[in-house]
Amino acid sequence: MKSMIFNNAIILEGEEFEITRGYLVVEDGVITEIGEGKTPKKRAIDVKRGYVVPSFTNAHVHLGDGIAQDIGAYEPIEKRVGKESIKFKILKRNIIPGIKASLKEMISSGTTSFCDFREGGVEGIKKLKGCLTPLHEAVILGRPDGDPIQSVLNESNGIGISSISSYNETELKKISTAVKSSGKLLAIHAGEVRDDLEEALKLEPDFLVHLTNVNEESLELVFSKNLPVVLCPRANAMLGVGIPPIKEILSNTLAAFGTDNVMVNSLNMLREMEFAFKIIRGLSKDYRFNGERILKAATLNGRRVLGLEDNAIKEGAKADFLIFHNRKYIYDPIIAILHRFEIKDIRALVKGSKCIKRY
Repeated sequence: MKSMIFNNAIILEGEEFEITRGYLVVEDGVITEIGEGKTPKKRAIDVKRGYVVPSFTNAHVHLGDGIAQDIGAYEPIEKRVGKESIKFKILKRNIIPGIKASLKEMISSGTTSFCDFREGGVEGIKKLKGCLTPLHEAVILGRPDGDPIQSVLNESNGIGISSISSYNETELKKISTAVKSSGKLLAIHAGEVRDDLEEALKLEPDFLVHLTNVNEESLELVFSKNLPVVLCPRANAMLGVGIPPIKEILSNTLAAFGTDNVMVNSLNMLREMEFAFKIIRGLSKDYRFNGERILKAATLNGRRVLGLEDNAIKEGAKADFLIFHNRKYIYDPIIAILHRFEIKDIRALVKGSKCIKRY
């Protein structure tokens, strides 16, 4: 049995991130004990009052365009990521080095699980799969892109539709029917530039991405269906298409964060949380908005949206967490994680029985 004991820790425990000052035991990749005070066990790792936090989940990325970061930064969205855009010229190149670099960046910044909208049909899916390591938990949503839908479904976790406007009604119905029959995931980019929610919802997706430009009626329809939403506020801002109604969505349905195209945006979930948190408080003038909701959207919620096993820090759960350095003068650990901590503050990443340390 492989055992790891982390002592002298400040643990954000359970679904509500309750503070436990004590120790945590991992045996064969599972959290078997969380206790207050000093552990009686020997050979414990002293984390020096470091913060133990669930690892991040990046619920929406496009890793294939990582070889051309910030190309076309001053072009409109259609020229950057549209159907005949710079993005799809990039995807004709050897994208594997960019994917590998992006995967490495995610691990270094504390993200262990993610959902990639994988372009390029079966070949595109296989390229990503070939780059994964045991530290990465990937949900891959493919696209037909000339391949039979069933072939794409056989290789992936489902289908990620780029936009309703990219397909005709017959094609959309065929995709939706095939995905539902397979029992896999169907996700759709919706409301990024225009309000196309009515058309998107006809396909009965498992979750939506963006909702940046939608009206109140469309939002209420999403909320009435309890449909999960993945928000990408930094990417939307960088593309100049607006800011989604983050506070309203977080308050009314299961919501998670994604960093979107690597060409457009970095994979750093710490930055995503800070941006979202301060945008909400600034635009709503609501100083009471609780940062816990932002941290959940970047950690626990993403895994729930994607159908992955929970990574809340609790006894019996699989180990999937980060250890941040302690900082002096911190009064609120969650707020500190949202807007003070940097990648360099990550002391260790624990995934199953593996522990990557930075001492």
